[in-house]
Amino acid sequence: TTTTNNTKPAYVMPGYNGAIGCPYPMSQNEFANAKKSVTAKPFEENKMTIAKQIVSANCLVVSQVKELCQCFSFEDSKLDFAKYAYAYTYDIGNYYQINDIFSFSSSVDELNDYISAYRK
Repeated sequence: TTTTNNTKPAYVMPGYNGAIGCPYPMSQNEFANAKKSVTAKPFEENKMTIAKQIVSANCLVVSQVKELCQCFSFEDSKLDFAKYAYAYTYDIGNYYQINDIFSFSSSVDELNDYISAYRK
């Protein structure tokens, strides 16, 4: 770990050497509390609002994004959240793992198209 000025040390994920999308992911305890806030909401729309607020204020790893995606009941919601969370994900080289949560190949294609366009 290295430090620059008075910032947090840069996080290094064991076994991961790919591209990173944000500097320091949430701890498992912070994430567990955040996920509870999402799952406590009764409606999909409210879950999405809270999940996006959490993500936009933090950095997650792919496994955490995947867990939050699974809080949603509808494929469209999962896809919407997966697209949104990409910009706030540490190990973006592992983002292909998100494909496992989708029931339809069209969702996988749409997410991949989004990521390709995002990187340009």
